[in-house]
Amino acid sequence: MFADRHSDVCEASVKTLYNIKNMKGDYCNEKIKKIAILFISIILMSENCLAISSGLPSGLPPNAYVGLPNLGENTIKSLGDYSYNQIKGTYHWIEQCGGYYYAYSAMSNTYQSAYANILLPTSLNRANGKRNAYISLGITGSNHAIDLGICNRNGNWVPYYYEQGGEFVAESTTYAAPSTAKSAQITVKPIDTTTVQLYIQWQDANGNNVGTMYYKHITVFDGNLQMVNGKIKCKFFRFASLVPIGSDNQGDGSYMTGGMFRYCQLYTGSNYVSWGIGASTVEHCFLVSPSHISLAYSGQNDTFNIYHNG
Repeated sequence: MFADRHSDVCEASVKTLYNIKNMKGDYCNEKIKKIAILFISIILMSENCLAISSGLPSGLPPNAYVGLPNLGENTIKSLGDYSYNQIKGTYHWIEQCGGYYYAYSAMSNTYQSAYANILLPTSLNRANGKRNAYISLGITGSNHAIDLGICNRNGNWVPYYYEQGGEFVAESTTYAAPSTAKSAQITVKPIDTTTVQLYIQWQDANGNNVGTMYYKHITVFDGNLQMVNGKIKCKFFRFASLVPIGSDNQGDGSYMTGGMFRYCQLYTGSNYVSWGIGASTVEHCFLVSPSHISLAYSGQNDTFNIYHNG
């Protein structure tokens, strides 16, 4: 729809310019013609018409984190709060994507996998499809990150994965959370320098498995994950976000509340250790747009609420 609107403006402008240039008769003052031609030419050279060949909002993260596509000079100015709250460490980054938070482990080859139990949000409002919801773990190598988690882009929670510069994959409803699902067990693991593993199992309120288990080895770009002494060196991370499709209007009424990462742990190959924000295994943690996201943490659990209400 965005491209069609700009295309119509350009087509109409070209036709008008042609008609003005070919106007004849005493009723057509030459000075008026010149002014009109100049005005229409400016429209044709404006970014509105140039936008036809530019990238358009797709609603997908542009990189391994989360955010808006790279629209270059045609990026719509966002509306909202882009301050940040550094909860731990020093590392942070800011994108115009509403409220979100991240927690990172240190770069190390000590840990072989990351685990969490995601309590699904009790309430989710995507503002009539204007935002997509992501709750995810991930793996960062020496160059970029790989998102591995669950997303809600069409009313269903499904597994997804995305590597910077690669393909975004949201799985089919075959693997969607059934109506009885209240949580999702998730494990992410680097297998080797070109393969990562994603495991997701939906569970009901009593901890019983429901729905279809998701288990996949995913091919990733070579050169990002490095093998050191027979083990992959990487960072593990987790995040929650409600990403806009188009401009980031933080008053669109969208919200994702009651979500939680529970029992966050890292696996050494022989035992699990705490990966809570207060533990030494979390090196950096920050949230962006603090007026639109709340984060409470204790032990191995994070509780988050995102609300875009102006």
